Amino acid sequence: MDYTFADRLKNITSSATVSLAEKAKSLRDAGQDIIDLTIGEPDFPTPPHIIRAGYRAMIKGHTKYTNSRGIIELRKAIAQKLENENELLYSADTEIIVTPGGKQAILYAVLALINPGDEVLCIEPCWLGYESCIALAGGVYVGVETHEEDGFSITEKQILEKVTPRTKLMLINSPCNPTGKVLTKEELEIISKICIEKNMMCVSDDIYEKIIFDNHRFHSIASLPSMRERTLVLNGFSKAYSMTGWRLAYLAGDRKIIGQINKLQQLSATCPSAVSQWAGVEALTGLQLHLKKMTQAYEVRRNIVHKGFNNKKLACFKAQGAFYGFVNVKRLGMSSDQACEFLLEKAKMVTVPGSAFGKAGEGYVRISFGTSEKNLKKAIKNLEYL
Repeated sequence: MDYTFADRLKNITSSATVSLAEKAKSLRDAGQDIIDLTIGEPDFPTPPHIIRAGYRAMIKGHTKYTNSRGIIELRKAIAQKLENENELLYSADTEIIVTPGGKQAILYAVLALINPGDEVLCIEPCWLGYESCIALAGGVYVGVETHEEDGFSITEKQILEKVTPRTKLMLINSPCNPTGKVLTKEELEIISKICIEKNMMCVSDDIYEKIIFDNHRFHSIASLPSMRERTLVLNGFSKAYSMTGWRLAYLAGDRKIIGQINKLQQLSATCPSAVSQWAGVEALTGLQLHLKKMTQAYEVRRNIVHKGFNNKKLACFKAQGAFYGFVNVKRLGMSSDQACEFLLEKAKMVTVPGSAFGKAGEGYVRISFGTSEKNLKKAIKNLEYL
C-alpha cells in the first residue's frame, strides 16, 4: 500500500548515531570483530543507590501518573541543585518541569518558543538532533560555524553575521557534543549581549555539565545579568548519573514559559515515569561519589584518545569536557562519510561522520570514549592498518 506522510517529516532524518550503531551490530552478528565508537552513552552502570531508590518506589506503589510537571520532591531537589551549584533561583512549583529525556525537553522548548519560519542559531559543530527538532517545529536551523584552529571558540562577529530579523532563538551546548569545547564566561557574555540587544531567547543545553576536564569550568548563561528571563536551562540525568534508559531530564525557566511547555507535556507524554522520578530524587540528594570516579575515568580515556588519534593521518581535538573525541580526517583526502567507511573497512571501528554535526563538522569524525579503555586501545592499535 502507498502511504502519504505529513510534510513536517520531510526534513526529519534518522539519527546517524543510532543507524551506525545498528550497522555495527549487524557486522558483529555476521562474525566481524567491530569496535563501536558511536553511541553517546556512558558505559558505567547506574549507581546502585539510585537503582535501589527506583526499586523502593515500585514497592511503595509509585507506579501511577504523577503531576504533569513532575513530582514536587524532584522539582524541589532540582531547584536546590540549581541554587547551590549554579546560583540560579527557580520556583519548584511554577518554574521547573521534569521531562522524559533531554530530547523531549529540546523539542518542547522549540515548539513553545518559535513559530514557522523563525530562525534558530546553533553553534557548529553541534549535536545532530537540534536541526530535526527545529524543523519539526517549523523553524529554520542556522549554523554558526566555529573552527578547530580557533579552538572552536565563538566570536561576536560570527554570531552577528547570522542574525536576521527572523532570528528568535539561540541554542547553546557546553560542554559541546561533538567537540568537547567548554564555553568560557567571556563567550557566554558575548552571547548574552547579543540575545539582549536582538531580543532573542536562549536554550542552554547543559547535559554534560558534570563532565569537565583540566582547569575548565562550567558557567550557566542564565546566571548572567538580564539572562534569567530569556533563558531555558536544560539538564538531566542520562550523562552524569548514567541513567540513559531511565529517560529523565528537566527544564527551568520563567513560569510563563514553563506553563506553556506544561501544556505540551500534558498533551503528549502526560508525565515522566514515576519510578524514574523517584530515582532522580536520590540521584540529586544522595551520594555523589561516583561523579568524581566517572570523570576521572573519562579523563584517562580522553588522554588515551587524544594521544592515539593524533598521528600522520589523523588529528584529534583535545576535549575539554563531555566524552567525545573530534578527529580531523582531512589528511585522508576524503569526506567525513567516506572516512567513516574507510575506518570501518580498515580499522574495524564504527564512527560518526562530522557532517552529521553541521557544515562545520565536515572533515571530521566523532568517536565516543564512553567505552572501555580496552576498546579504545584496540581501536588505536587498528589504526596501524590505515
